[in-house]
Amino acid sequence: MLLLLSLSVQAQKRVRPVYPVPQKTPEVERLLSSRIPWTGSPLTKSSLPQSVDNSKLKYFPPLIDQKGGSCAQASGIGYMFTYEINRLLDADASSGEGIQFSYLFTWNFLNGGRDEGGFVEQGLNIAAKYGIMTEDAYGYSSVYQFKWASGYEKYLEAMRWRVAEVYTFNAETAEDISLIKQYLYNKGDGSSHGGIVTFSTLSSNWRINNNYDGPSETGYHSLLTSLATEGAHALTIVGYDDTVEAVDDEGNKHYGAFIVVNSWGSYSHDNGRFYLPYYFFENRGEEITEIQLSSTMTGISVRQHEPQLVFKVRLDYSSRDDISLVYGASEETDSNYPENRFTPVIFSNQGGDYAMQGAYSENGELEFALDYTEHLPQPDTRYGKYFLNIICSQRGQKSGSGTIEYFSVMDYRAEDGPREYVCKEAGSVPLAWGSNLFAVTTQPMLVVSASPCRWKEGDVPSSKTFVVRTADGKYAKLKFIGYDRQTGKVTLQSLYQGDGSRNLTETGNE
Repeated sequence: MLLLLSLSVQAQKRVRPVYPVPQKTPEVERLLSSRIPWTGSPLTKSSLPQSVDNSKLKYFPPLIDQKGGSCAQASGIGYMFTYEINRLLDADASSGEGIQFSYLFTWNFLNGGRDEGGFVEQGLNIAAKYGIMTEDAYGYSSVYQFKWASGYEKYLEAMRWRVAEVYTFNAETAEDISLIKQYLYNKGDGSSHGGIVTFSTLSSNWRINNNYDGPSETGYHSLLTSLATEGAHALTIVGYDDTVEAVDDEGNKHYGAFIVVNSWGSYSHDNGRFYLPYYFFENRGEEITEIQLSSTMTGISVRQHEPQLVFKVRLDYSSRDDISLVYGASEETDSNYPENRFTPVIFSNQGGDYAMQGAYSENGELEFALDYTEHLPQPDTRYGKYFLNIICSQRGQKSGSGTIEYFSVMDYRAEDGPREYVCKEAGSVPLAWGSNLFAVTTQPMLVVSASPCRWKEGDVPSSKTFVVRTADGKYAKLKFIGYDRQTGKVTLQSLYQGDGSRNLTETGNE
């Protein structure tokens, strides 16, 4: 018993690295500004229950003990996205019927191959535009492995789970707090269970009373009494309790607190949870900065997506930083370039100077998928040709090299099952600096017979006149009088005798 008690105390006092506040890049600023303000109407105080604890619902996953500086992804993907998908499916996140999603899947696309933090919204952007891999599919990864999982089916499944909308909530006034409580209670639409939200704060040198014994309906014994002064962190709010009492530094009593779930395992605080009094948000003053405690919170809605047209790719390259992808399509099978171009939110100069599967990996080959479904103008649109451009350029300290091993397009729209169109030029082909364009045609190649004669010499059409026999046994005289290398257009002059004779002395028509 003494040994167990000692281990528990050590776990609670485990020293966590202090991560600096991540920089808000222009892309992060764009993501933050694109959140949709949640506009539910606040219920009257008497209409809301005194407490809500969504972490006790079956939709909420087991507690996370985050790896490295992955708190934003642990909160946004590991907790919030997992909760919302299981809420959508009415499934138990901890049982075989539910799903747990990998926060390391997004973290290792966003951290640049370094143990550093980021923003919740970056992971949610991947969840909205690509999808999220499950824990079962992703598997184990150490902190410094910076793993990218390999396997077409894994990525195909990940594409099915998406963020639909990203919401923002102000959190500065009593009315703001009331709106957030309504969202936690029933998401503002009368649902039997509400949502959960994330927010950012500092977390080093905060004071938490782990012996709180004041009033509460939800029964936790950890209460935040003073905000932290350093160490960026993202946390998840799963409910509230209006009966909790807190006293500020000036001796004033305040009522009500959010229930916060941390991502430091079950031994932190009270089974990973603590109370965060409302008054820290409502009485910010100038002394509480946005970095110390964010004045907004983030929530999401989710959806299921069915991939219909998918690129299947296998690459072997020694530096992920050096690789970026562009993909597109054209209506005509003889096109040399795509009519439209798209850049995925992952596999784009990301992941550090590691082989495709990450550090410590003997296998540099990575098989993955890119979804083209939502780029189709109409659900039944069928292009004649699809393109994948692999752009190689040295971004890190290591100069990468490698090959494309496989490229195909999978079409799942056919009634008789999926059809795969394979690029025959993509097998173990070395990738050069700059653009490496590969294409797949969806029209079958025609089998024809011909004599071993060349119709052009270099880029110049032959001056010879050819006699050819048609499929029905008749004859034609043929001459090549023009060729445009850029467009592939060939101009012919021909004479055909409909009666089947070989009288080909007349001048043909272009």
